[in-house]
Amino acid sequence: MRTEILRKTAVIILLVVLSGVSAFYPKTCNKTGHFEPKNMAHRASGQETTQSLEEAKQLIADAISIGAPLYNSGDIIGCARLYRSAAEKISPLLPPKLQSSLQGTLQTQEDNCNSEAWAFRRQFDFIIAYQAPFTPASARNTHRLDSFTSEQVLPQPRNIDDNVMGGVSQGQWIPTSNTFFGYTSLKNNGGFSSLRWRCNSVQNWSDAKGIFLRVKHSDPENHTFCLILKDSMCEQIRGANFKSYFCNPEGEDAPILIPFTAFNQIEQMGRQLRGPALNPAKITEVGLMAIKPSIVGQFEIAMEDWGLYY
Repeated sequence: MRTEILRKTAVIILLVVLSGVSAFYPKTCNKTGHFEPKNMAHRASGQETTQSLEEAKQLIADAISIGAPLYNSGDIIGCARLYRSAAEKISPLLPPKLQSSLQGTLQTQEDNCNSEAWAFRRQFDFIIAYQAPFTPASARNTHRLDSFTSEQVLPQPRNIDDNVMGGVSQGQWIPTSNTFFGYTSLKNNGGFSSLRWRCNSVQNWSDAKGIFLRVKHSDPENHTFCLILKDSMCEQIRGANFKSYFCNPEGEDAPILIPFTAFNQIEQMGRQLRGPALNPAKITEVGLMAIKPSIVGQFEIAMEDWGLYY
């Protein structure tokens, strides 16, 4: 407990000092010129670590804990400067996609401090919500893979798109090629399209480690998709499910392995709920989702195979 308090105190002091550096600049939020982050070349190599991402998320949480009270007290300039200083420190810790997006905000000259504060806050919220996607496993031969059968999962899925919330996104399933394609749109606060396969009966998959997928998809360097699972608990809450992100950026043939332990947060329409983690002994539905922000516009994903891995 004492160590955690000391850590938070050190982080807060550092952010305040960084924020204070901006006091030497005129009473505007932006400095002249563009920020060139340290270690950009190293991070651009694509090496993403869970540890650095979690460190970035913790720094964001600490920055918001100081910046939000500053903003609410009327010190919008102080909030914007603090968020900029925090963003500069956080940027080298991020995966390339997140780093590029944050750099865009760092290099943008906003009209006023209020716009800048909110621009950074939106970036921070996006980074906090980001989940690193599962990618094809390197040790492809160390697990037994059992493909889904029609006795486990019904062969024909149903569409659930954002039109249930007023959106206009659409998706379709081609059973002859096992392909899910369509487009997502941000109109009317939408941004997702999904397919859901009901289980023939409640499935007990507790002996398995998780779900495997072999897929190829559109825009592999940028698109990430969601694997959706529902258990008996989700059936009691309208729109509830568990999600985990995956992608195949190199178009590999190796399977993507997603453990059941990754499904530890129940959601309802994107809103986190309190509740237990997924119960693999009571699975009722599996699904695929194309969702913003990584997928806006046309998408396509071919399901070459999927099932359980042991």
